Amino acid sequence: MRITLSLFLVGLLQSVSFGSAVEFKGTPEKIDVSGTQMQVYPQASITTPTGVTPLKLTGFGIRQKSVAFINVNVYFATSYVDETLPLNSESPLDSLKDAKGRVILLDMLRTMNAQDIRAAFEDALDVNGVNVNSKEIQSLFSRLQGDLYAGNRIVISSYPGENGLENLVIELPKSTLSEAGNLLGLDFWKIWFGEPVDALMGELKTRLVGVKKP
Repeated sequence: MRITLSLFLVGLLQSVSFGSAVEFKGTPEKIDVSGTQMQVYPQASITTPTGVTPLKLTGFGIRQKSVAFINVNVYFATSYVDETLPLNSESPLDSLKDAKGRVILLDMLRTMNAQDIRAAFEDALDVNGVNVNSKEIQSLFSRLQGDLYAGNRIVISSYPGENGLENLVIELPKSTLSEAGNLLGLDFWKIWFGEPVDALMGELKTRLVGVKKP
């Protein structure tokens, strides 16, 4: 009985699912962020209608925002992509075009309301030339409601869909949003891997592509 319980605990530690389609695997590294312990898993996988795609960790870091000349922690981001994909740190979007799966975790470090989250996403998309008024993005944003609190998690995943479209899934604490569109996933990944909306986002980008500690 004791051996069975030990094996169960080891399995629980090495394989954790935080979303319906995404599973995180391996022994996590513990990262201290201002007294809050974050866990970074070395591998992950995403289950889609066509099967399971193994993913590898590319990097992690803190999204900070300058408020009244003080940098505040907004969220802790962790990035995973198709394990067969060599990620080019100089031009990551070129690499991500061919990804069979992408996942980014946003662990909230402060409270934000839905309006502020949408505004932050829209600003970053706009900087990268993405049409934020497209029906797909507006459909997602219209359903992005409710506050997010420190300790909440957003799991965002994307993968190829039917007819050349890309599926984008946003898993929130109380709901899951999904939409399909032309290059929709890649467009959304421009928030973190494209043109940074500010210098602090630029710092996060370098960490997400290089497994650099925050």
